[in-house]
Amino acid sequence: MHWIIDGYNVLISNDLGHDESSRGWFRDRITSGFAGKQVEVTIVYDSRGSKIIQRERVNSVVSEIYVDNADQYIIDTIERSYHPRSIILVTDDREIIQTVRYRHPRSMNTADFLSSLDSPPEPDHSPPEKPEFDTPDNIARYLRIFEGEG
Repeated sequence: MHWIIDGYNVLISNDLGHDESSRGWFRDRITSGFAGKQVEVTIVYDSRGSKIIQRERVNSVVSEIYVDNADQYIIDTIERSYHPRSIILVTDDREIIQTVRYRHPRSMNTADFLSSLDSPPEPDHSPPEKPEFDTPDNIARYLRIFEGEG
């Protein structure tokens, strides 16, 4: 599961500020909210004009990314994903949601996301997506199953 969070959208939509201390508070809240979870969390912020993508690994689960255009980065990430249904997009930006809706990521509004940090996110009970490549064990299993057909 990969959480992609529209950082400034969460902060500004919920009147939490947008300065360094607000981002630090938000990062700490996310870090503690996802501690011990088997997920990837990416917080994406606009870097206001810098063409260089800056990635900071907060811990093994959480990363912050600063890019010239956070909205486009989020859209591109979802559109390039091999498993977009395993993405949870956190934003109130309707344009992003509409642009990527055909890829079927799950989405969560920013207020609900902040509330979920107070209580742990629900475990994912959806069936896993088909892996990008079959493993040698699966290929051998398929050959045994379908060997007699044909």
